[in-house]
Amino acid sequence: MNKRITALAIISILTLSLAGCSCSNTSNLSNTTTNTTTNPANNFGNYHPALREYVYRNAGEKIIDNQSVPDSYREPATMQGRLQYEDYNTFDYNGDMRQMEKYLVVYTPYGYDSSKEYDILYVTHGHTGGATTWIGSPTDPHNMKNVLDHLIENGEVRPMIVVSVTYYDDNKDEETSDYDMEILNAFGKELRNDIVPFVESKYSTYAKSTDPEGLKASRDHRIMGGFSMGGVTTCQQICESMDYFRFYMPVSGSLYWTTDAYSNRKNFDAGAKMENAVKAQGYGKDDFFVYISTGTVDFAKSTVDMQFDDVKNHPNMFKVGLPGEEGVNYCYGLGLNEGHNDHGRETAVYNALPAISALIGQREQ
Repeated sequence: MNKRITALAIISILTLSLAGCSCSNTSNLSNTTTNTTTNPANNFGNYHPALREYVYRNAGEKIIDNQSVPDSYREPATMQGRLQYEDYNTFDYNGDMRQMEKYLVVYTPYGYDSSKEYDILYVTHGHTGGATTWIGSPTDPHNMKNVLDHLIENGEVRPMIVVSVTYYDDNKDEETSDYDMEILNAFGKELRNDIVPFVESKYSTYAKSTDPEGLKASRDHRIMGGFSMGGVTTCQQICESMDYFRFYMPVSGSLYWTTDAYSNRKNFDAGAKMENAVKAQGYGKDDFFVYISTGTVDFAKSTVDMQFDDVKNHPNMFKVGLPGEEGVNYCYGLGLNEGHNDHGRETAVYNALPAISALIGQREQ
């Protein structure tokens, strides 16, 4: 397969538009294509499942103050993970069901040991992005990889596998007039049927098997995330992939950019949509956790705000607040002066992922 680095589009910020892929500030590191060895017995030794001190930016609205990423986190870490391409087979679920081969990018943490079990995060891009948007490629890693390396090296996040995928057929940007809304409707099938089973049959996670039963049994260790239309995709998986994912990290995207909402935005209620979908899948308020983020100057903020307002109107399913507070399952973090770009996405991950990781760790104590 011809592995290409997806060209990053220049996004025209239009009122209520949701273009999703911004230019990355990348750092070429030749030694990121190989793992540095470490003592497997100490692989998890630096991690402590302790929550940071999260505070409100707006206590009345219960909006969290997302802290800035330290500059050093955007530089190469001492203990660096590895990036690798993987090819997998799937189908054109939003078209004629033809079979096709695609690729994704897998991040394994420093000292990855196949005899150990790892949490796993799946992430996807926004409009015009690709499989390399989040973390880059083996020869062209992005700053997000450095952020991940530092979070793990400093014991703020459990060593985990990160999988960056694309919802586009054949790994090629598809020209759409609706910012990919229609395409996203079928992506959950590819994620559940093909991507997750393929990755977790090859890499060591908490899944004892990759059939539906094995993946459901390991859902406490699986995270879904995405940026822009990938954030929309993440919110959609709350509505349809609860069997496989307990934790969700949408960034600058909400259900207000789905086809359902766009056709009836005036009467759409994202909180009701998610509550009904969670119940229909057989789950309740104690079975999931969401940390959604955006920035104060991100043009997607208005739709994230709308979803947050809806969620607060459904207290039987959602409790908003700070990570770790009893019963809280929906957190909203806002980064000061963060826009719809890589920098804002890195800030979101820097704040959300340690909270999610600590909650996973606390469940195992």
